[in-house]
Amino acid sequence: MQGHLTERGLAILQEISEVWPSAAPARIRPVYDDLRTALHTPDVPFAFRFLAHWPPYLAYAVRQFSPFVRSLAFEDAADTLRAEAASALAQTPQSPAFEPVRALVLREHYLAPKVLLILTAFAVGLRGRTSEAAPPLGTTLPTPEPIPVRPAELPRALDERIVPLPEIGLISDKAQALLDELAALRGIPSLDDFSRALAVQDLRALSALNALRRTLPADLLATVRRQLLELADRAIRRLTLPGSKVLPDFMVPNSALPDIEAAVTALQAIALEVLIDATLGRVAMDGASAAQRSPYPITVGAQQETGA
Repeated sequence: MQGHLTERGLAILQEISEVWPSAAPARIRPVYDDLRTALHTPDVPFAFRFLAHWPPYLAYAVRQFSPFVRSLAFEDAADTLRAEAASALAQTPQSPAFEPVRALVLREHYLAPKVLLILTAFAVGLRGRTSEAAPPLGTTLPTPEPIPVRPAELPRALDERIVPLPEIGLISDKAQALLDELAALRGIPSLDDFSRALAVQDLRALSALNALRRTLPADLLATVRRQLLELADRAIRRLTLPGSKVLPDFMVPNSALPDIEAAVTALQAIALEVLIDATLGRVAMDGASAAQRSPYPITVGAQQETGA
């Protein structure tokens, strides 16, 4: 991930306001509905509330990519990220501190890899798809055939197992100090839903998360970050990405693209840290084996359909 773009994007994110669903303009409401029913979640994750600062871009990107979010191939890619993170963080000690916020940890462990994949698709679409060099002959091993990509094979639905985001507007001084500590451990501001929800729901759990973060060796963290980003990039190469060349046709001026790309890159960096933190919480509660897969497996018949 490009450091200068991330820094610029973070500066932009700290200057703009999130667009909450309750205050969303008319042109954003259907985009939010698309996101919620594609992700099966009752609310809109943090990254898209920031990207709603550029309504034409968010509308275009979500319209292009949400059919792929509603595919078993996307679910499989999310589980691949969960498995990689859980394997790398398997030595995380068990902790009872997360049990009171189990529903929140499961929510974020479900959402975090999906948000990272979507932002990776947005980032690659903005900067342009690059081709990978073929490995030398005789150096590859047979790999299982990936799940076929079938856009929109899953229905638009809300999953009642996923708890809604609590009110995260008011943060106490003690909670803010813990958030600042987490930001220092992450190396990036705590603008995400997971950390802010912990700050209002359970300071003991947030403190426990910080403690787990402090135990992670720097070289392990660097390796986990690199591997997760590489896996996400490889997974979305199979999908049709929201490319930038046609954005002017959707009323997105070229002059806005540098800021949008920087913001997406920064949000991608934050989403990566959320996946690591959600995995730490899940492993601490349920062990590494459980953390390798979605806490809410897709069962189409059990979902509440909301439209085609």
